[in-house]
Amino acid sequence: MKKITMIIWSLIILICPLNTRADELPRLSSDCLEGMKNRDEEFNKAIMKDIITGFGLNIDHQHYIEVSDKDLEAAHLIYGGKEVDENYQSLHEQFIVASRGKPTLFIQPAEAYLLYKQPDNTNVAIHLKLSDLKWVVVGKKKEEGKAIHYKLLKCEKEYLQKKREFSNH
Repeated sequence: MKKITMIIWSLIILICPLNTRADELPRLSSDCLEGMKNRDEEFNKAIMKDIITGFGLNIDHQHYIEVSDKDLEAAHLIYGGKEVDENYQSLHEQFIVASRGKPTLFIQPAEAYLLYKQPDNTNVAIHLKLSDLKWVVVGKKKEEGKAIHYKLLKCEKEYLQKKREFSNH
């Protein structure tokens, strides 16, 4: 019985060759990753410029500090990362939106604006005021914005093509 089992397994191994792959999954180069980072920053700047000019907001970098969701999270952790922190939570919940690009908070003492572009290119400006250690929405404006195009870099297109080819083999 053992001999028959060994013969059957030997035949299976010989008849069904193993599909081994020497190819490695394609990767993005560090230059491509840097290019993507720069493109994303320019894309977000273009979105913010469209929103600020569209609403006629008087936001400049001398009076307002530009804060991303990561910056807000870092500040929260630096100042103790308390579980119950109404100040942090009232700002953080504003970032939870569907958007093109990254929502951005422009803040000065006791006043802030959260700006973002919805997937349908609608520009949104949320006006916030600090009230008793909590940020409160005092106004929300929406208007149709310009379509800002997001272009894939050549290296990204090549990477995606190689990845598709890798997956199809």
